[in-house]
Order: sequence, then C-alpha cells, then structure tokens
Amino acid sequence: MRKIKALLTAFTLMLLIMLSSCTSLPEPEVSEITDAVTAAVTLESGFSTATDAEISVLFGCDIGDYEAVSVLYSTDAMYADIIAVFKSENSQVQSETRGFLDEFIESRLADFTGYAPEEVKKIEDSGVISYGLYDILVISSDFDAAESAVDKLFRAD
Repeated sequence: MRKIKALLTAFTLMLLIMLSSCTSLPEPEVSEITDAVTAAVTLESGFSTATDAEISVLFGCDIGDYEAVSVLYSTDAMYADIIAVFKSENSQVQSETRGFLDEFIESRLADFTGYAPEEVKKIEDSGVISYGLYDILVISSDFDAAESAVDKLFRAD
C-alpha cells in the first residue's frame, strides 16, 4: 500500500510540474506592441497611422482575416520606416501574412535601392518578428531595440 501511495504521489507531482510548465504566450494588444516599438527606436520622421483601406493596399491583404492590425508609417517618403503588427485569426492566415510581409520588405528594398543607401541598409537590417499568431514588421534604424521591446511583451515571466 505504501508503494502505491508513493507512486501516486510521485505521479501527481510529475503531472503538476508538466502542467505548470505549459503556459501560453501573453497576448498583448497590437497598440501595446506599436507603443513599445516606437518607444524603443529613434523615429527618423513623423509617423501616421494607416487606415484599413491603406493597409489593404500597402500589403495586399484582407483586413477581415485579422483579429487586430496596427500599421504606423513614415510621413516623409524619404524614409523607409514602418511598424506593422498583424494578429491573425488562425495559422493559415498567419502563414500568408509572413509571406506578404517578406514580399513587402523586398519591394521596399527595390524602392530605395539606387538613391537612398542609408535606407537600403536600414531595410536590410530589419525584418519580421513572429510570436504565435502575431507578426510584427519593423523597418527602423534600430531593429535590435525593437525586437528586444517586443520580446519583453511576449515573455511569460
């Protein structure tokens, strides 16, 4: 009987440890993410918030596929800076999102190649940060600071 109790106790402890280690990712609001990124990076110019129609045109996506979206872009066309946060409805949409964000980076690179070497370097050093169903595109002069700010929001401390 003692052996059975000891085994049951050990099994229960093991189960509790396994369950407590299965925490889910935090789910910040997209506005929290854009706020954290804008606080972490030096903004080269003024920023505007994109409307749903502008987001659809910029990225070629259906805004209805997303739980939430926030896009801030430089108001000065001489700068490539943009912060785009997409929270997808499901993993299929999230996969498509990553694809069009990568295409956007390539397109932005082509737009600035040949006349704005500082912006080309900025684009080359930037990228997409993904957590669960979130994809965050950041083109800025300090991608590492932006990535660190986003990481802090998704850390389940």
